[in-house]
Amino acid sequence: MDAYKFDTTGTDAKILANSNVFLTTLFTLGIFKNSWRDELGSQSALQNAYDGYRRSFEGGITGNRIDIASRKEARKALNVMIQKILSYLAIFADQSDIQLLLNTGVVTKKSKTRARRTLKPAPAT
Repeated sequence: MDAYKFDTTGTDAKILANSNVFLTTLFTLGIFKNSWRDELGSQSALQNAYDGYRRSFEGGITGNRIDIASRKEARKALNVMIQKILSYLAIFADQSDIQLLLNTGVVTKKSKTRARRTLKPAPAT
């Protein structure tokens, strides 16, 4: 089974942009429109999490430590939500939905194949 990973590297501005692209694409997927589970968050809950992160980001620009701490917590919460959604999509989404997410560039595919390691022969004594 393949795993999918959301790109969380870079600055907060980059993650905001990636989150916006991800959520916009997610809301157009067939699985979101037809058979979405509310435990993963409704459209309004996901949008509220994104908006909270954006507000915290804008407040943290001033250098206020409380806003910076709030931004870090909002970033973690949003990333956890997105990873749960990707785990769900990996199991239940059809290939066209997965391909649409991969084409956005903010989601990458990680194959779960294990590297084969061969044992080195013992040196002859």
